Amino acid sequence: MEGEPSFLPLLLIAALAALIPFLSYRLTGGIVPAVVGEVVIGIIFGEPLLGLLGHSEWLDFLALFGFAYLMFLSGLEINLNVLTTSPGPRWYLPHVALRHPLISGLLFMGLTIGATYLGLYVLLEIDFIDLSHKPMLLFIFIATSVGVLVPVLKDRPDLGAMAQAVLVGGFLVEFVAIVGVGVVAALDRTGVGWEMGLLAAMPVALALLVWAAKSGGGRFPIIGRTLHELADTSAQLKIRAALVVLIAFVALSELVGTELVLGAFLAGLAATVISPQHGSAVRVRLDALGYGFFVPIFFIHAGATLDFGVVFQSFDAFIVAPIFLLMAFLIKLVPALLTLAPAHGLRNGLSGGALLSANLSLVIAAGAIAEELGIIDEALFGAMILMALLSTVLAPLFFNLLAGRAPSQSEGLVMLIGGGEVTNTLAARLATAGRVVSVIMPHDEEPPEWRELSILRIPGDPLDEWPQRVAGLHQAEVAVLTSWTTMGQLEMIAERLRERRHDLRIVTWLNEPSEKLAHLGVEMHLSSDATARALESAVMRPGLYQAMANPESGVVEVQMRNSTIHGRTLKELSFAGGVRVLIVIRGGEAFVADAGTLLLTGDSVTLGGDPGSVAEVARMLMDPGERQPLLPPVVGGPSGNQTR
Repeated sequence: MEGEPSFLPLLLIAALAALIPFLSYRLTGGIVPAVVGEVVIGIIFGEPLLGLLGHSEWLDFLALFGFAYLMFLSGLEINLNVLTTSPGPRWYLPHVALRHPLISGLLFMGLTIGATYLGLYVLLEIDFIDLSHKPMLLFIFIATSVGVLVPVLKDRPDLGAMAQAVLVGGFLVEFVAIVGVGVVAALDRTGVGWEMGLLAAMPVALALLVWAAKSGGGRFPIIGRTLHELADTSAQLKIRAALVVLIAFVALSELVGTELVLGAFLAGLAATVISPQHGSAVRVRLDALGYGFFVPIFFIHAGATLDFGVVFQSFDAFIVAPIFLLMAFLIKLVPALLTLAPAHGLRNGLSGGALLSANLSLVIAAGAIAEELGIIDEALFGAMILMALLSTVLAPLFFNLLAGRAPSQSEGLVMLIGGGEVTNTLAARLATAGRVVSVIMPHDEEPPEWRELSILRIPGDPLDEWPQRVAGLHQAEVAVLTSWTTMGQLEMIAERLRERRHDLRIVTWLNEPSEKLAHLGVEMHLSSDATARALESAVMRPGLYQAMANPESGVVEVQMRNSTIHGRTLKELSFAGGVRVLIVIRGGEAFVADAGTLLLTGDSVTLGGDPGSVAEVARMLMDPGERQPLLPPVVGGPSGNQTR
């Protein structure tokens, strides 16, 4: 019908969005992030070149909503548990304090503002800019592109605390830039007035929403119960509630006259405060909705609608753009080295600084405002567009080249540290259940229960890096500290493990809790509680307890990691030997499995059946989908230390 929008442009965008990550992964091994491919392919198919994609009212809206949704997901990525954790008793040491994302983020923000001011002073002295440009350019240059940071960092869970530090630092400078651009523009348009005071409405709305959710949950428990009961039905009530929060904050941003990025990010932060379960089923669905549909539309549309006419209208833009690009990288690299390198290493400092140099939407939006107000001329605006495009393409590439590939994890590898009966028995039970096990132990004597099992034994000092590397430190799913001489030794081993791999899950049992272990993120299980829980299970669930106590019973729990199975129902799968999925735990919620149950990566799955078949299915579920060696070959280093 006449006047109806055509779906052909959306079909082209959807097809390109599906093709780009496939080609990026297969042709470059993931070195070129999908974000870069989406922007570049948008330029090729959009107005700058082929002209197949361009501005239309409804595509513009979908792209704008995709940007808002991406900022919402960025807010969800902030781990409040990490931010609110104390930096520890040795907070005064730089390498300790700077491990805290909030401390490193605030310092990064301050250093970036200082470096940007210094850079603009140099440009002013060599007559590249006028004094009238300086306030607006200060806020434009300190900004980063949180929308680029989040998708890139989401694909690197191995970076752990370093990724949180980059994300927090990125948002802080973005926040200052957004507020600064708004204030400069408001002062230029109307001077000091009540409009500027409206900016305070955003944090006030955040505080009110969190207060209402927290207090209302206690006074009206039926609200939380209903949300939970309808979360997995066709109502998808939690998803709808999250979208209401997002749209409410975006609408509030529109009313107070600030950029929607601020409102969308605060909406995600509000959802994180109200429901802090990272990795829950709701978070998985929100990610799928965003990264599967809305976010690719934004990036492809951003490339397709870039105004290169402004760039080519002035030759001066090509002269100034390289200067701007060099400055954009330097003012982020230097602060990142000073804040990230002491805590996370030189390589992480360089890679984090490179990624933080990306800039896209705010530069273009703020540049357009500045040109409209007459603060900058057309040539300067063209140089800023070219700088934004080049930084968006180059920054993720430099990040991946500097950070290296994510270590391929041999799913199911458990690294034990210690000796004695507990270690011997635990290693045997895990290996019998189909897990890959390595043990760092003080001697090279093989326990009798290990003789028929494939367990890697590494004699050596558990504090040394070499035994940990041989045991598979960078491939392990979890490290278990099973025995120690003193509490101080246990804490030191945990500290060394955390320094060498920030995202490693560390588990131990002990007689009394330790503040230092809690600060290091170690899962502590008190021996008295463990004994009581075991006895409770023996009394309340004797049959299941007997089955779980016997490693040859064929009842095991594994974590689903196989990407080729993700999203498939149990009815679609045919497990060897009649193995059954009994219970699935997702986001802390357990439910009995049936034929329609979906398996998602990250699910904890309890299997039952013939022990041999269960072990085979467990290995299949834990396989990440790309066959990798279970333990890396050892080259060089001390000899004679490993036996099978």
